[in-house]
Amino acid sequence: MDKRYQVFISSTFRDLQDERQAVLRAVLELDHMPAGMELFPAGDDETWQLIRDVIDGSDYYVLIIGGRYGSMGEAGIGFTEKEYDYAIAARKPVIPLLHRNPDNLPRERTETDPTAWKRLKDFRAKVEARHTCVYWEQADDLKAKVIVGLTSTTKRHPGVGWVRADSVPSDATLADVLALRNRVAELEAQAAADRTGPPPGTEDLEQGEDEFEVNVAFEARTPGTYDGTAYTGTALISWQDIFASIAPTLINEATDSDLRSAFRSCFSDRSLAVFSRERKLKGFELRDFRFRDADIDTCIVQLRALGLIRESQRARSVRDTETYWCLTSYGDFQMTRLRALRRETQPPSGKSDETARDRAEPLARN
Repeated sequence: MDKRYQVFISSTFRDLQDERQAVLRAVLELDHMPAGMELFPAGDDETWQLIRDVIDGSDYYVLIIGGRYGSMGEAGIGFTEKEYDYAIAARKPVIPLLHRNPDNLPRERTETDPTAWKRLKDFRAKVEARHTCVYWEQADDLKAKVIVGLTSTTKRHPGVGWVRADSVPSDATLADVLALRNRVAELEAQAAADRTGPPPGTEDLEQGEDEFEVNVAFEARTPGTYDGTAYTGTALISWQDIFASIAPTLINEATDSDLRSAFRSCFSDRSLAVFSRERKLKGFELRDFRFRDADIDTCIVQLRALGLIRESQRARSVRDTETYWCLTSYGDFQMTRLRALRRETQPPSGKSDETARDRAEPLARN
């Protein structure tokens, strides 16, 4: 769809007529629409409201600064600077074009009053501190610089723009497109729900009994005291055990923070089992296990790549910015396979099976 943008051109007027014409031609040659309010009488509240409305309706703001600060309003601020401040407050992309050396401009094109000259320098400094500026010397080279700057800005910050009325799709067309998009989403969700096998291309990924090395830091404390020694090390845990541990957390979805907490619990249990067997740590209380966020990130990416978990697409409130995770159909199948309790082998017919209940002693009576 061919889109055109409205470009507000802001500058002093009498000293920059040629420069304004160059910028105006550049905007027109890009098939955009120039706008500017410098010909309206200054100081009128209704006029300032009109200027604000035009800036609000523009997609981009072009600022040209030469050697003059320009006329000022009752508040002691120039009208060009006032337009600039409003464009910044309205969050309009600004293309600033500053004369490279205003000291070299002819006397009639510069400020002769020291106070006005200082205001100009302060205004320039404010713009230079906020933006990467384009500098010019002659009106002839200004046109090319505007074309380059505006083209770059429209790509980096696409505006709302304007289109011809006969180019806008009808309500019926938009409804058809939306219905097709929803149908595609339904079919994709159905295809994902029906899949109980791994996605293609996962054969070469670590999985199953392959082990992942977890970096861990912890404290070994003498029981009954606060005397502790810090330790670091690594613990190996299989991808199968990792997934079996965290999967139940995702049965009804889980926030990103809850999922990461499940990983930490899994790693803590494994680390405690590994390090409590070391001879030098016998008799110590192992606590405060800490793990690298990067290791947890790796686990999330790996389980996602294996097709076991995915980011939830359930619609939520616009205020809910949390990331949610859930099991895929394949992940749910794998979780059931790993975590479901299996029936023990039945004894031969005719023989009794002495169970723990059979061996239990009766409670002592008073």
